[in-house]
Amino acid sequence: MIYRFISKTTFDQIWPTKAKWVILSCSLTLLSACQTVPTQTAQNAISEPTLTTDESPKLPILDLEIHNAESDIPEDLALRVLQNTQQNLNLLADTTPEEPLSIFVKPTEGAKDLWPVLSERFFITPANTHNFQDYLNYYTKNPNYLTRISDRARPYLYFILQEVKSRQMPYEVALLPVVESGFQPYAKSYQSAAGLWQFMPNTGEMFGLERNWWYDGRQDIHRSTEAALNYLQQLYVQNEYDWLLALASYNAGYGNVLKAKRLYLNKNPNGDANFWNIRKYLPKETQHYVPQLLAVSYLVKHRQSYQITLNPIENHVHFEKVNLSQQVDFISLAKITGVAKEQLKLLNAGYLQPTTPPKGPFEILLPVAASQTFKAALDKQPEILAVQWTKHVVKKGESLSVIAEKYKTRAAAIQRLNEMKNTNIRVGKTLLIPVPVQYAKQLLKPKEPVKYQGSVVFHKVKTGESLWTIARYYDITTKELCQWNNIGIREPLYKGQNLKIRSNQYGKQVTYTLKNGDSLWTVAQKYKVSTNQLARWNQISEAEVLQPGQKISVWVKS
Repeated sequence: MIYRFISKTTFDQIWPTKAKWVILSCSLTLLSACQTVPTQTAQNAISEPTLTTDESPKLPILDLEIHNAESDIPEDLALRVLQNTQQNLNLLADTTPEEPLSIFVKPTEGAKDLWPVLSERFFITPANTHNFQDYLNYYTKNPNYLTRISDRARPYLYFILQEVKSRQMPYEVALLPVVESGFQPYAKSYQSAAGLWQFMPNTGEMFGLERNWWYDGRQDIHRSTEAALNYLQQLYVQNEYDWLLALASYNAGYGNVLKAKRLYLNKNPNGDANFWNIRKYLPKETQHYVPQLLAVSYLVKHRQSYQITLNPIENHVHFEKVNLSQQVDFISLAKITGVAKEQLKLLNAGYLQPTTPPKGPFEILLPVAASQTFKAALDKQPEILAVQWTKHVVKKGESLSVIAEKYKTRAAAIQRLNEMKNTNIRVGKTLLIPVPVQYAKQLLKPKEPVKYQGSVVFHKVKTGESLWTIARYYDITTKELCQWNNIGIREPLYKGQNLKIRSNQYGKQVTYTLKNGDSLWTVAQKYKVSTNQLARWNQISEAEVLQPGQKISVWVKS
């Protein structure tokens, strides 16, 4: 049986965004031995024997052609992308004889529920059904888990899917928060990852996600989604346009994927270093990570066969972004808009306090109808936000009434804003204080910035350097480096550029090979640095167990 494909819509989904358009024509010979997970019943699908990666029949590309390709992508790279595409077309279980192979069908017109729209356009999952069958068991034995996930995803999934669609990424990516956080914006891991997309602090900083007492960008629905998709697109390119390796890199780090590929190719010089072949060389968590996403995607598509209930999600915009220059608290916002405070916090999880930061501009997310209500109320009565908030660290001898008097407010207002059950406070506790606008200028007068008196050096940027490598060299943060030089965190550097450095801690990098009995603490003691610095320099957790022979980088003073 010969199947010919592929439409512009299909290929756009896997082609880099730089390519204007490509039409690919090729022929596939369907091997009769091809087996995939049957979809008639959940019981059958789990009990059927499966093929291993090595047993999986390959479908060769015949008569490969590229027509009218308007792209600045080199020809050899284009062919590699086509080969990766071919691997992702190995084939749909329910393709019927004499039927043209179509991975992406035309979207359901006017569908009210988002789940069918999402599951119609999966691209990676159909090509890998034989590789994640074991992972179906957990979800089929716990069907209520995906039902709960569907409830938690309701406010966010439409927005995420539109962002994925606009970037021409596989629709499976929209379900990545199922594996990362269970669609819980406040989720935190023991390794300090946070938010729907579970950004580590350093990675979040690299993608412009700020963190302070008021705000954590990793929990910001809008900004963290943009950052995660930017990161995945970057990893897709770095992994030579292989989505499975890009997903593995998102979880394990690109360095660990390169290491796994090297280990595999050392034993298999002529082998194909794809995800399934290098899988055993990856960290344990990553070995499970990619199959979990594929299993979730498969069950979303075949939810009826597996008797899994996904509560409907309306196929339309769920929230709007509102730009503000004034500070606002979520208690007042709930009263003005009629939206429950809990719902407001779920949409605005990036704000860590009951209010937005004192200095704007900033943005909040509101349900569409509530957004219009809020804008109308603000236009009619601008004074409805006529209160500002500041933070106050309790000092010895202070009471709630003393603090209230200092800020010209009431103790009850402080107690309510900080959700305190009584008036007891302890030294060192940080309180949020409402300050009437008429006193704000007087009481919240900014402190004069302290003039820097330390040493200053200038660093001339060399080829291959970035803000992150330079910051690591001087043992500072990329945020500090940007502030000192008035540049943006995503701004590219150029060779010969001079950067101001307020530090004399610069030095040189050495590589240390761990011996029996070594730990981060013993290495830190040896080089007179902290375990936190070692973890940051090597992008590992302070709690990570190290192995003899492992090499780590250490920056020492010259």
